[in-house]
Amino acid sequence: MRFLFIVVLFFPLLLSADVPTFAAPVKVQANGIPLTVSAHAAPCVVDWDGDGVKDLLVGQYTGGNIRLYINSGTNAAPVFTTYSYLQADGSTITLPYG
Repeated sequence: MRFLFIVVLFFPLLLSADVPTFAAPVKVQANGIPLTVSAHAAPCVVDWDGDGVKDLLVGQYTGGNIRLYINSGTNAAPVFTTYSYLQADGSTITLPYG
């Protein structure tokens, strides 16, 4: 079996325009390296830890796990390092996939 890995891109919204306009895509990075995930990834930006800074959740098609990247930067300049898998009661949450 072969897996396809993709780079996660962010398209900044330019708020100065009357019509929603997006700037050129930016590669989301973790530890200074473009963040790659398996195909059919499902990213979601949310303040997971309640610190007022948006974090990144990425659902993985392969394995059905959910990666959590805590943002140690700001909303305007996010900084992601490593990820952890979401857990409940000490067990990694796994969703159906395939």
